Amino acid sequence: MCEIIITAADAGRRLDKYLFMYLNNAPHSLIYKLLRKKRIKLSRKRAKGGELLQDGDIITVHVSQETLASCRKHQYEDGPPIQSNVPCAHDTNLPPIVYEDENFLILDKPAGIASHGGMKNKNPHLLQRVHSYLQAKGDYPPDATFTPALCNRLDVNTSGLVICGKNYQALRAMNTAFATLGAVDKQYICVVDGKLTGHARLEGKYHKDTKANTVRITSGQGLPRAITEYTSIKVYKGHTLLHVNPITGRSHQIRAHLASIGHPLVGDKKYGGKPHNSSRGQLLHCRKLMLTQPIMGYPANTTWIAEPPVYYKTLGLV
Repeated sequence: MCEIIITAADAGRRLDKYLFMYLNNAPHSLIYKLLRKKRIKLSRKRAKGGELLQDGDIITVHVSQETLASCRKHQYEDGPPIQSNVPCAHDTNLPPIVYEDENFLILDKPAGIASHGGMKNKNPHLLQRVHSYLQAKGDYPPDATFTPALCNRLDVNTSGLVICGKNYQALRAMNTAFATLGAVDKQYICVVDGKLTGHARLEGKYHKDTKANTVRITSGQGLPRAITEYTSIKVYKGHTLLHVNPITGRSHQIRAHLASIGHPLVGDKKYGGKPHNSSRGQLLHCRKLMLTQPIMGYPANTTWIAEPPVYYKTLGLV
């Protein structure tokens, strides 16, 4: 038997599509047969395959370990070394490790690496690299029934802190914290076009166009809220350096919210940002994550920090 915990990163995906990815060496006909035979359950209920996954769902696959192993193809491959200002003592293909214990692996993801699969990117995505690293350490044996997963995700061209849960209890606790408004204080640093001063709280309704993979902040009814706070740090040559706190942590939220007030991120072509001399996409970096309440023995105010990449200094921004 195998249990898979769904994180916020996979919420909204169809169950069968997720199973195709997870059981990547199994024919689709076998997966649908397992569904028909009630060998796959979603949160302990019969699954049909068309259900949309939610954060915290548990997929249970009732097959032998031998069958499970044959259905999952080894997909980790060597990729080019990550260029970073912080060395990694463990694996040149893994981004710098900010913190690691028996529960969590926290990384400083460089821009240019996708958090999960599905991106048109030839390089191994972050979760692949994490799995490869944990397997090499012996923390994720091939016959494990739990799969380590990311608790938060960053856009491919956003850098900064990403947390991976290494066991069921840790993943569940951190996912709950991220899903609870205000339980994790998230501080980003970014550079926007134009002059922006002071401190402000932006509020609006969040609308995502899935086909275009874009977000709009609107005043429509029946849509989820998006709340973003920012503080101006420095104005430099027509740009402004900001500290940003996304109170609600939705995909593209910071990018869309700042663009909605006429100050898109520098380098963010999707939302109207002007190009810059760095080739790393939008200038957005998750610098700090802090627990505002205790979880699993980690006290309130536990904080992890990853300073901005060196190219921010090269551009004269920090």
